[in-house]
Amino acid sequence: MFLKKLPIYLLVSLAITACDRNDYVTWHCKKDPSNPDEKPLTMILEGSSMKVNQQNYNFCGSLGPISYFDLNCSGKAELSAISFIPKTGAWTRGNEILQCQAL
Repeated sequence: MFLKKLPIYLLVSLAITACDRNDYVTWHCKKDPSNPDEKPLTMILEGSSMKVNQQNYNFCGSLGPISYFDLNCSGKAELSAISFIPKTGAWTRGNEILQCQAL
């Protein structure tokens, strides 16, 4: 009887552990990725927040492939301080444009 229910128990335990999982990705960002002397900016995406230089930015929304982050979201994502395209690694804050690579 126990062996018949074993697959169900395994699926339930897998589902429970998956719910507790938090996405965490570290990125290194540079103006010129081919320059080995340029010190990278470290950016961390964790759940729905972005950490840059000990500053936490909140996720404000997405428009197409672009995700927007700001200290205080205004309700208009495109007005946020930082825009980021995870697929290409393009990171923009004001006039600062960096190319990021996931570690």
